[in-house]
This record gives sequence, C-alpha cells and structure tokens, in this order.
Amino acid sequence: MARINGYVQASTPLSGDEQLVIVSPDGTKTFTGRTDDIAALSVETAASGQFYSDKGAKVRRTGDRFFVGAATDNLAQQNRTAGTNDWLSRLMSTTSIGAWPVWGAQMAALTRFGSIGLLGASHTNPASGNEGTLGYVPSSIGVAAWGVADDTANPTSATAYAFYGEGWRMPGVNYQPTFCMELEAVNLGGAASGQSTPFHPNAGGGTYGIQIGAGGGQTSGTSDAEAGIVFVNNPSAFKTGIIFSATALTGTNGSDSGFATAVAMSRNHGIIWSTPETVENVQGANSGAMIYSTVSTAALGARIQFLDSVVAFSNASGTPIFTIGTNQNPNNTLQVQAGSGQQAAGIYVQEGPSGSPNLGLYPADGGELQIASPTVAGGSSLTNNPVPDQWMHINVNGQDLRIPLFTPAQAGG
Repeated sequence: MARINGYVQASTPLSGDEQLVIVSPDGTKTFTGRTDDIAALSVETAASGQFYSDKGAKVRRTGDRFFVGAATDNLAQQNRTAGTNDWLSRLMSTTSIGAWPVWGAQMAALTRFGSIGLLGASHTNPASGNEGTLGYVPSSIGVAAWGVADDTANPTSATAYAFYGEGWRMPGVNYQPTFCMELEAVNLGGAASGQSTPFHPNAGGGTYGIQIGAGGGQTSGTSDAEAGIVFVNNPSAFKTGIIFSATALTGTNGSDSGFATAVAMSRNHGIIWSTPETVENVQGANSGAMIYSTVSTAALGARIQFLDSVVAFSNASGTPIFTIGTNQNPNNTLQVQAGSGQQAAGIYVQEGPSGSPNLGLYPADGGELQIASPTVAGGSSLTNNPVPDQWMHINVNGQDLRIPLFTPAQAGG
C-alpha cells in the first residue's frame, strides 16, 4: 500500500491525460479519474469538440463549457428536459418556451444565495499606463458583449443579440417592482464643465444614463442603423412606452413648480405618426401626421402651453399671442376650415343637442370689429329698390339688431 504524502513528485507537468488513483491509509480506493477532473483550472485541457456532456463535452471544464454556482446542478445533456436540476431551468421548464438558457449556454453562473450572478468591472485609472502592454489606450468596459450576424443564408432563422435579458415577475409578487435592466448614472464629480445639447450631446465630464450609438466606432464600411430604440410585443405589450418620474428631471418637482426638458431635439427633427397603409409591400411607411420645427433663430420661435381650461400659443419669450379656452361639457363646437375651389375658408359653428347656433365676436371694451374688404365708392344710391334684399341678424352689447343687405344692382355697384 502506498503511503499518504509519500508519492514521488512527477518530473513533468500533468497534462490531464494521466489516470489518478487516490486511496485511503487502509488501502480502500476512493476515487479513480483524470487529473483534470480534480483540478480543471490548473491543467490545460483540449476541447472535445462537443457541447453536451452525454456527447463527450467536458462540462464544468475549461475545454468546453464552464458552469459556476448553482449552474453546476445542471447535467448539461443534449436533452434539455433531462437533468434540469438547477433552479432557473426548473422554473423555466414550467413555461411555454421551456428551459433553454442554461441548456444552451457556453458559460453559466447561477447564484445559490441570491446575490450577484455575474460581475464585470473595469476602471480608467490604469488605462493610459498599460498602453505599452496592450498596444493601445483601452476604453474601460465593465461588461462587453457581441452578437454577430454572419449567417448569409436567405432566409435564415438565426438572429443576433449582443445582449438579451428578461425580468420575470412571478405570481403573488406584488410589493417590489421587477426591472429588466437598470442603468445608474452616478456623478461624484459635481456639475459637468459644459452643457449637453442636441448639437453637443456629450459635455466634458458629463454623466449619462444611456448612450446609443451606431457604427461601433468603425471608420469605414458601415451604414446607418435602422432605429435607436424599438418597442415590440413579444407577445405581451407595454402599457406605456416611456415614463418620466415626476421628480426625475432637474428643474421641477412635477407638481407645482419649475420646468424641465423631457425631450430635446434639433431643428428639423420631428415626431411622426404612421398610417396602417401598405405601400410597396411595406405597412406603415406613410406618415399620417407629424410635428416638427424648422425655426432657425430662438427669438423667432413659438410655444404651446396647456393650462387649466386653456391652450396658450405664445412667442419665444412666453408672451401670449392667442389662447383657446376649453369646455368640460361643450354642446356646440367651432370648426375652422380651409376653402376649396369656390368655397371660402371659414369658421363654422357645429350645433349640438340643445346647443347654440350663434357665432360670437367679442372685442375688448371700446374695441372695434374690423373687416378688411374691397368697398364700393361713396355716393352710390339705391337705384332700383330702397328695400333691402335681406337682413343680417347681429347682436351688439346684448341688443338684437339687423343689418340691411343689398344686391350689387340695388347698391349701384
């Protein structure tokens, strides 16, 4: 029987191919296996060329797949319904899509204690100092991911995602919210040295929650990306697209003071609403409505503000130009309509049930009702009939009056 701690040291490093036998002092064999089964991280192991453990892959080994924490409870076999002992696979196996994440992962880390599952961190302090080692000054990135679409088959079902995440809310969870992702901008350096604007979005020293870029810093060969953010139902939908918390923006408490800019865009940037029409096999390519600005000088701009019971149109400095009063229970409405052909542009009253057909014009006290129109020369006479052809009803300061209306022949011109 070999003596414990009495083995002769190997003259050459272990490669992982040797057979290792461990025996107890009384000679009872307790383990037989490869050296890399004991110390996988300290030996070099060639990849088996397989992915699943029952096909020869070295699960939990450096050669093929690497599982950490509770992920090691998974047998990692080709049949994903077999050996799904890890907690995530057990949970997902009860859903319509099944237990796919750990089963299809090259590297998986699941927590046993509910802490951080996978952590990546980097910092800029040593970046410049290691230029000689790396050959360049790196951007310090905590976690980097690439999803490369290189399957040129058409059609293909392969889709590339650089990052994909799901936040699950299980039945009965009603107290704390669930976030698919939270990105925190932590500014410990005070105010930035500049101001972020649509024409200079990144101020020196600025701290930003999310920046979405296109092109990846490539200097040539790239094309414009299709969209910065896309919301889809998959299959469930979002109740709201974007929400700004009441106190999330500097300058206002969201209730009774201040003003904050929720969205800032450049000149000629706008918002459009697409129609469901299909044009050249593309649905929604047509725009049915849009809001945009072509104002080139701030002093020449305008504002729209919604107040209690009022919509106010103002100049650039906030001085009101005109206002539109709202009504909680209108029973007749006003319609402003452009002309077409021989039809004049006009203002129309749409009378509702028990509504009023009247159109009111109310100058301020002492003001005049002014109309710009071609006039007939003075001295004309009613040559044919002094009796008006019709009378127009008008109310002035509450008094019902009539204005005589003559035909051109009666008025003499």
